[in-house]
Amino acid sequence: AIDRAVGGARVSANRRLGSAEQAPRLTAGVDLQRMRDNRQNFVSNAGQPTTTVILDQREQVTEFGPFAQFNWNPAEQWLVSAGARLDWARFALSDRALSDGDDSGARTMSAVSGNLGLSLSLGEHFVPYVNVATAFETPTTTELVNQPDGSGGFNPDLGPQRAVNYEIGARGQPVPKVSYSVALFLGRVSDAIVQGPEIGGRAFFRNAGKTHNDGAELGLTVSPTSGLTLRGSYTYARYRFTDYQLADGTVLDGNRLPGVPEHFWRFGLRTALPADFFVDADHTISSSIVADDANTTYVDAWGAGITNLRLGWDGQSGQVEFAPFLGVNNLWDRRYVGSVTLNGVGGRVFEPAPRRIVYIGTEIGFRTDR
Repeated sequence: AIDRAVGGARVSANRRLGSAEQAPRLTAGVDLQRMRDNRQNFVSNAGQPTTTVILDQREQVTEFGPFAQFNWNPAEQWLVSAGARLDWARFALSDRALSDGDDSGARTMSAVSGNLGLSLSLGEHFVPYVNVATAFETPTTTELVNQPDGSGGFNPDLGPQRAVNYEIGARGQPVPKVSYSVALFLGRVSDAIVQGPEIGGRAFFRNAGKTHNDGAELGLTVSPTSGLTLRGSYTYARYRFTDYQLADGTVLDGNRLPGVPEHFWRFGLRTALPADFFVDADHTISSSIVADDANTTYVDAWGAGITNLRLGWDGQSGQVEFAPFLGVNNLWDRRYVGSVTLNGVGGRVFEPAPRRIVYIGTEIGFRTDR
């Protein structure tokens, strides 16, 4: 059981470094986030929790992230961007179940990340670009506190993962009402955080050497009329372990990362109807995935795919905006696997998606005239 409270804030400012229209612009700021969890684990009896507490602890996470971003047009067609960020995170734990010893403690993780980009505008038809960025990702508190031996405190063997990402692509509008995007990406991840086999229904995590996350993305948007927009996208993802050895010596280099489909398609439309009504629809298709690091368990593809539909109305009364809607998920009531439990024991990995769901809701906003 977890009782969680989360809060955060961001402060930023930007300034043009010069009076010329093409002068560089600098944006700088800081993010601050804080999270508090009161966590209790209980003894399980045939899958049902009892009142016997085996873990009782208070966890606090403080994240501090100053950043700066620089954008410059050295010439009308060129855009240069560069940025840097310091991520500092402190995980603190206060153990309140002291019968087996005091597991209180703290861990601090930090790193500097950066990005560099360049784009060239050759008119609306063709805008090529290239980006390079580094990334830093800490484990979550759940990943840190779940230890295979059931002890409290933080897992001392689990650390952050780091990545270097490269992207080259282009976007543009070759003809009126038609736009496209295309991108190739390479990701080099070290100390990747992966989920290990479940024990007693709980997931545990470890760092898995290195992975190569490579692929391509294609997107197309067409607006044949003012009230109709059609969208389509395709993603190819070739994610592989490249340096991963289990404790028993098994080498998994070259295996697919579990939970990631190699092929994913999404199609959508939005059309305006009379009297401010509208229809949103999307259709997604996913190829098969593997459910374990060893690539012994496969989950079937989605076949013809899944369709979601939403009918809504955009209304306004004075400064109040009112948008009720009616939606249907899994319109054709298909049976498919919505997600998987990675590295589930005994092949128990399938998590069926809900059948057809009908829902209603509304969005309410308040507009101020400036």
